[in-house]
Amino acid sequence: MLDPQHLVRHAEVFTAEVFHLAVWLVLLVAIFVPLERLFELHPVKILRHQVGVDLAWYFINSLLPAAIIAVPLALLAQTLHGLNPGGFYSMVAGWHLWIRLPLMFLVNDLGVYWYHRTSHKVPFLWQFHAIHHSAEELDWLVNTRAHPVDMVFTRLAGLAPVYLLGLAQSAGGHLDKGVALLMILGTI
Repeated sequence: MLDPQHLVRHAEVFTAEVFHLAVWLVLLVAIFVPLERLFELHPVKILRHQVGVDLAWYFINSLLPAAIIAVPLALLAQTLHGLNPGGFYSMVAGWHLWIRLPLMFLVNDLGVYWYHRTSHKVPFLWQFHAIHHSAEELDWLVNTRAHPVDMVFTRLAGLAPVYLLGLAQSAGGHLDKGVALLMILGTI
């Protein structure tokens, strides 16, 4: 039987997460709308025709893929935990975050780039990825327009090599600081 207190706690966590996403959205609007106005090549309305669609994708893709990707990344981190081939992982773990972070960006971007190219060539992947290319008007918010399955594959393609190369480590159930910075800076 479902425990009502457990359900209430999940509802509180979900509500807090939606609130944080709304705050992020306001911050992103404050950054990118003025930048787009300053550097625009073609005028675009702020409240364009499909802005509601992209706002829905923003919230869906900020909540759902993160929940889904947590499982395979946790399994990968658990599998790698305790492995240390030739002392490689210990050596990389000893590097300062400011050394690992640029490498994390490079490895993540390479993984995402090759997945993106592959998603255009493989019909199974294209059926999910095509949503990303369906916008009729472009602005900064269109970047959130993607199928959650595409987002999961994209993030896995970027983050799995980061973990496999030891640039991020399992942190006892907590997100690695470098991965957190990668996600935050990557979002911006």
